[in-house]
Amino acid sequence: MRALSILLVFVLIGCAENQALRNPYLVEASFDTQIDTRLPLYSELQQIGVTVTLPSNLGGIQGIHLTQVGIDSFRAFEVACPNHQPSSCSATVAEGTSARCSCPDDLSYSLFTGQLLNRQGENVLFDLKEYAVRKEGPLIYVFN
Repeated sequence: MRALSILLVFVLIGCAENQALRNPYLVEASFDTQIDTRLPLYSELQQIGVTVTLPSNLGGIQGIHLTQVGIDSFRAFEVACPNHQPSSCSATVAEGTSARCSCPDDLSYSLFTGQLLNRQGENVLFDLKEYAVRKEGPLIYVFN
């Protein structure tokens, strides 16, 4: 009985310490969108390193940056800057392989990893919010 009590305490302590830090600025967006790379609007996604920004009516909070990062390998990130309340300046703009926040602090993120590239001080700053991606033939599914 004592061993069971000790095990229970370790499980509870372990669970309490593994809680991820939740981003207070971004809400959970529920969506499921399909992109056909045969369409002219999305045909650029057939090239590695190219990013196409999807509007918010297709998913995400302020839209989705969709990038081909390798052969048949894609990453999708939220357009809204994860370090600001959603506003007119908080949408990131894709510039090559990075996305830049339009707010005055000029934060920049990798579109290959979602990582914040120019950390400022020791404040807690968040990386881009990533969405799940699945490719089936010429179709790309992005969902959360």
